Amino acid sequence: MNIRQIQEARELYGIDEWGAGYFGINDEGHVVSHPTGEEHLSVSLPEVIAKLKSQGIHTPLILRFPQIVECQLERMHMAFRQAIGEFNFKGKHIGVFPFKVNQRREFIDAVVSCGQRLDYGLEVGSKTEFIAALSYPLSANSLLICNGFKDREFIDMAFLGAAMGKRVIVVVEGPDELGTFIDLAKNHSVVPEVGLRVRLYSKGAGKWEKSSGDSSKFGLTTTEVLNCLSLLEEANLQNRLAMLHFHIGSQITEIKRFKNAIKEASRVYAKVVKMGYSPTFLNIGGGVGVDYDGSKTSFLSSANYTMQEFANDAVYVLGDVCANEGVPYPTIVTESGRVIAAYHSVVVTDIREVQGEEALPIEADLPAYAEGEVHKSIKELKYILDNINRKNYVEFYHDAIEYQEELFTLFNLGYLNLQDRAYAEDLFRRVCRRALYFSSFQRHQLEEFDDLQKVMVSKYLANFSMFQSIPDSWAIDQLFPVMPLSRHDEKPSHKATIVDITCDSDGCLDTFVDRADVKTALDLHVPNNEPYYIGFFLVGAYQESLANEHNLFGAIHEAEIYINADGDWEITKVTKGDPIDELLESRNYDLKEMFGCYELQFDRAVSEGKLSQDQAKIGLERLGKFMRSYPYLIDR
Repeated sequence: MNIRQIQEARELYGIDEWGAGYFGINDEGHVVSHPTGEEHLSVSLPEVIAKLKSQGIHTPLILRFPQIVECQLERMHMAFRQAIGEFNFKGKHIGVFPFKVNQRREFIDAVVSCGQRLDYGLEVGSKTEFIAALSYPLSANSLLICNGFKDREFIDMAFLGAAMGKRVIVVVEGPDELGTFIDLAKNHSVVPEVGLRVRLYSKGAGKWEKSSGDSSKFGLTTTEVLNCLSLLEEANLQNRLAMLHFHIGSQITEIKRFKNAIKEASRVYAKVVKMGYSPTFLNIGGGVGVDYDGSKTSFLSSANYTMQEFANDAVYVLGDVCANEGVPYPTIVTESGRVIAAYHSVVVTDIREVQGEEALPIEADLPAYAEGEVHKSIKELKYILDNINRKNYVEFYHDAIEYQEELFTLFNLGYLNLQDRAYAEDLFRRVCRRALYFSSFQRHQLEEFDDLQKVMVSKYLANFSMFQSIPDSWAIDQLFPVMPLSRHDEKPSHKATIVDITCDSDGCLDTFVDRADVKTALDLHVPNNEPYYIGFFLVGAYQESLANEHNLFGAIHEAEIYINADGDWEITKVTKGDPIDELLESRNYDLKEMFGCYELQFDRAVSEGKLSQDQAKIGLERLGKFMRSYPYLIDR
């Protein structure tokens, strides 16, 4: 046990900051999860992986902790409950979970189950999501909110949902939608409630700030809000107006932006009430940020506030406006999904090989090479390697660059053979690594060595697809915490980037979270004879919904883990990833037709004497077996 090194690992990877109490490193150097948020109850991730492997479930895979979902729902509920008590707010709070954040049935099942006692509802933005949501047994007080652009069929579904006993609220995005709603209401005895999405002048902060402001594609202008109110009154449906709604974007990084928005929305609510209407809900949307890097700043991958601060500001500002305007306090509705979902799942993969500059230790022996055969410039490189030190490393590094360029020119002119070039490259790389080592002792490293460090990192080949498992890291440069799952009692010796197994140069992760900066390399250990597992954390929001099947790598294996009050944990459910045959069928390949083509080709090989009949039969059987297999690399 190396307690000092383990503490250094906690600081190096920032796990205590971004883990939110759900993740840590134990005294054995293993990454653990605390699914209930209680430190004394922990699950060793390497132990879970070992147990799954014994059951034939290999990486890559997703580890899910549904209890974390329950904890986050509870934290959100308690934050608003505490704020309501502290500021003597005369309304309530109710939450809904946005379906789009993670549409996997296993996850939505957990949200609905955990949220029953808190009256948590669902928010949908498409007909497909709505059809799925209608099947869930929500509590009697839960809301089922329909956002997004709607056609007649979508709105008709809302009427059916209301008839089924759901408390459905159709949030109007445009006057035409309200016209359709009013028309359908003429022929239904049970009419759902209506909400109006208001387009605020206030804007959010972060990558999704364009979801708000007066140029947003969502919401009604002030004029349109007034027109919709008039349409409801003319249709004698003003009593169905239940909600005013606004949203300023996912992952709000600055609390100041939210405070401005809630102040504006509160005034809109108060003025609508003073006009004689009685909306009972003010939906403040989602957007509570996840602190992916642990910095607690307004950086794009962070948030400069806590969940409690968010709730305090919402409750205080709304309560203050209602008191000043003399209007009833509404029930606050929140639609935050990212902060509920992100923490609950971890993508785990294994490292297959190490490529690049640090694949060998710096002190590794040079290959044998007869001294008399060496070009004089190669001898100079060898001299630099043998004599470089902390005093001369800058000068010697510059000299090495000149010799390397000279030798490359000689090779292009035909004066060096391939062995000479290989030996020179090996020497130059070692000189660079020694120069970097000596530069690390300087308080202020020269810029050229910062640039060299970026070039000299190793590439760790990870058995997964970025496009399937963490697509936002590729699409919008989203940062996720990444770290090895074991050996934290050892000091990592390599600086590395992560590359995936897809045939795409974009399948590379070269930015990593840090409290003070964005790192361009991750500290990793040299893999030994044991599997070396890497975890990608806080990936439970949006990643599975946005995943794509680049190279036809499909959904990966999943496992749900629960821990009881005694500290015993169990794997309660395993869902296998997409096999090759299902992936092919999803792209309209006819498997029977494909097998027919295989048979014809094997028959031809038999007729030409290249294979025996038995060999052809075995070959066809093997293809059938491969077609049913996992498309990722299998553990060695």
